Parts: sequence; C-alpha cells; structure tokens
Amino acid sequence: MLMRAVIVDDEGPAINRLQQILEDRKDVEVVGTFTTTSKLLKVFPELLPDVVFLDIEMPGRNGLELASLLLDMHEDLDVIFVTAYNRYAVEAFRVNAADYLLKPIDPSLLDSTIQKIRKRRERTMGVRPTGNREEVQLRVQCFGSFNVFQPGSVKPVRFPTLKAEELFAYFLIHRETNVSKWAICECLWPENEPKHAEHNLHTTVYRMKKTLRENGIRINLEAQKGLYRFELLDSCDYLLFDRMMNRRMTFERHMAEETERVLRLYHGHLFADKDYPWCEFEKGRILKLFTEKSKGLARWYMEDEEYRRAHDFLHFVLAKVPYEEEAHEWLLRIYAHWGDRTSFHTHYRQMTEILQREMGVAPSASVKRLYHQMITES
Repeated sequence: MLMRAVIVDDEGPAINRLQQILEDRKDVEVVGTFTTTSKLLKVFPELLPDVVFLDIEMPGRNGLELASLLLDMHEDLDVIFVTAYNRYAVEAFRVNAADYLLKPIDPSLLDSTIQKIRKRRERTMGVRPTGNREEVQLRVQCFGSFNVFQPGSVKPVRFPTLKAEELFAYFLIHRETNVSKWAICECLWPENEPKHAEHNLHTTVYRMKKTLRENGIRINLEAQKGLYRFELLDSCDYLLFDRMMNRRMTFERHMAEETERVLRLYHGHLFADKDYPWCEFEKGRILKLFTEKSKGLARWYMEDEEYRRAHDFLHFVLAKVPYEEEAHEWLLRIYAHWGDRTSFHTHYRQMTEILQREMGVAPSASVKRLYHQMITES
C-alpha cells in the first residue's frame, strides 16, 4: 500500500532533508511540498494525501491550526508534526496527531511512525497481503452483485430477510443525508398502509443493525424526529468509486494508476442481481460516470502514448459497456498503430456485430475511414 505524503515547512532545507528520507522508501510517495499554508490549502482537495508532515512553528497560521483545518477537510488524514521544539507535544496530540517527531529527523523513528500508521490503515481498510502485493478486502460489494462480507471472510453474510438486505442497500444510496421514514416506507413497502409500513420499517431496521453488528460491519445510524441518517464506516466498492469519480480529474502518473484501480472495481451494474426499482436513477448515473471517466482515462493513456495500458484498459471497459463506439475506435487505432491487421479486422467485425445488435446502428464515418485506410495499406 503506497502512502501519499505532503510536507509543509517554511524552511527549504528541512523539506529537502525529509523529502530525501521519504523518497528512499518504497512505500511512501511525496506528492507535494509547501513552504506556506495558503499554497497547500489551494490544492489540498485535489491532492487528498494519506499523511501530512507539518512543522508547528509556521508564519501566519501555525501547524496546530492547519492540522485541525486539514482534518476537517479530510478525516482519513494522518498528521505527523515535525518540529525543533518538544513543548508542543500535548497540544499536538489534542488535535489527534499520529505522531510527533523532533528535528533533525531520526530515520529509525520515522520508520517506526510510518509502520504504525500503515498497520492502523490496514486494520481500518481491511488490507491483507497476497504474495508480493496488497489488496483491499472490500466489506461491501455493490457492483455486479450485492454482497456483504465479514472481516477476513470470503463467504457472504446472510440477512434474516430480503427486506433487511434491501434496507441496507437503500441506506447506502442515501448515505449521509437525512431521509424521512415515510420516504423509506414508500420505496420498500409501497403497498402497505402507513402504520403497517412504519412497523415493518422499525422491525427491519432492528434486524439490519443486528446482522451487521454481529458480522463486524461498522455503521452509524441515527434516528430522530422521523428522520434517519446513515453512514457506512467500512470499505465499499460503490462508495470508493463514487468518491473518487466525483473528484476533478487532473491526471498524473500516480493519479492515473489510482483512477484505473478504482474504475476496475466496477464489475457490473449497481445491485445488478437485485430488483430494486428505487435505485434505477442511481444505477444509470453510476454507469454514465463509469463510462465518461473510463473514456477520460483511456484518452490520457493514448495521448501519453501508453498504448499497451490503453489496450488492456479498453478491453476491460468494453466488457462492461460493449456498445461504447468511441472505446472501440481507440482500440482499432491502437491496432493500426501497431500494424496488427489481424487484430484490427477481427475487432472491427466484432464491433460491427455488437453495434448492430445493441444499438441498431452501423459504425461511424470516422471508423469506416479508418477501416478503408487499413484495407488500402494492406
């Protein structure tokens, strides 16, 4: 698990020293260095690092104030204070700092701090080693099928009733917003009288919470004055996807890799194996988001001449949205660039059949021109 780090210090030599130590490691990537807090705050929502190294004594807003502000913006941030003075230790830990290191940095103490943060993140995110790499064990799977897993288990949790499972899915869609009990009843028990539907809701909420608690799935669910507010505290493909895809996409190497990793969580339609009429709009929104962001990433790979990566990723995308002609055209252009006429003609035939079957249309003019160009050159 590569941790993305930011360094904030008004002294350039201190930044350079810490950056050198961190860049000698294989598990930390320095994604930004800043000598003023104002510059950091402008780009922080785009960077969203895992850890920030903060000098406490800074001109203007000091490190303690900045830490509180950053934690409000990104609650999963780990803050490590780096200072030449030890008198701030108590204040540092009051703002939930992960650690407090004195200058000059002792690499062995820094290593201990990073290992401590790594272990905490692995417990929180369900990261488990598999061979030479690490992967996130998602607690909740919403794409392709709807499954909930106990920590460390590959066997899905069984809900006592289908409605308890559906209510959990409903809360995931309407997370972190106040939802009226009557709106829930209308979606899940539209045929019932209000009193009967309300009774069903209370019973189902109890069963859902009990099932999740017994299986180690962490949630917050508040109920007040007829309103419910839900938050999932464990990992979920749909929530990770939605959070990442709603960021402004400014590709750099590390961002392209992270974007592709999250896009590959999309194994099919949201709750594809369930008949939940109330989530049709969200299902369409997520599909559109997947399609547009995937095309953006593929375009970036093509412009960067990363043809092999573009080729592999486009095959993944087309397995999910086989009717996306623009992705087909890019794949054909890759084959043309490689001079692979056999793959070009095979894929062109497959694309033509798919477009006719799925959309009832023929290839676009630009694709036909590309096809005739390949015929002429062969």
